[in-house]
Amino acid sequence: MYKLFVLGQLMDQDMSGYQLRKALAAMVGPEQTISYGVLYPLLERLAKAGEITLTTIDEGQRPKKVAAITAAGRQHFVALVVAPVAVNKQTQLLFQIKCNFLHLLAEPEQRLILTDFQQFCHYQLTNLQNFRDYMTDRPRMVSTDVADALQVNQLQQVRAEVQADWVAARLAGLSKGE
Repeated sequence: MYKLFVLGQLMDQDMSGYQLRKALAAMVGPEQTISYGVLYPLLERLAKAGEITLTTIDEGQRPKKVAAITAAGRQHFVALVVAPVAVNKQTQLLFQIKCNFLHLLAEPEQRLILTDFQQFCHYQLTNLQNFRDYMTDRPRMVSTDVADALQVNQLQQVRAEVQADWVAARLAGLSKGE
């Protein structure tokens, strides 16, 4: 996931580790940031694999490493961005990252990503409804806990519906050539 993010960010411009970290926080929120202890080793691995170059620039008091994507990195980015997404704890975040890079892709790849995201949205909505049905019909919990769980489920449902509407609107925009 972080590899996709770094390669995608570098598709537009060269960036330092600090800039990459700030870009991720801006994209997905500060609670999902990447530590420097994860970021810099990732940059080193990408450089060793020939997917980026790292150049040290002496500016002021501290030198900084600036990453630039290579042709191999561009190819790997495309492979990562169009790869199917497994449903797990990171699925939502991965789709957010992929959607941030739609501008880098041709219409068929954009449609592929958005269609996959739409399927995930429907999967989420189905699971949330199944949970709501279960909690309503056969709760094996204290009634106040059931009420709280249903309230949280309602919040999750609203979020998932808004997300599904957003994806549908983006797909409709692609169909209109927007």
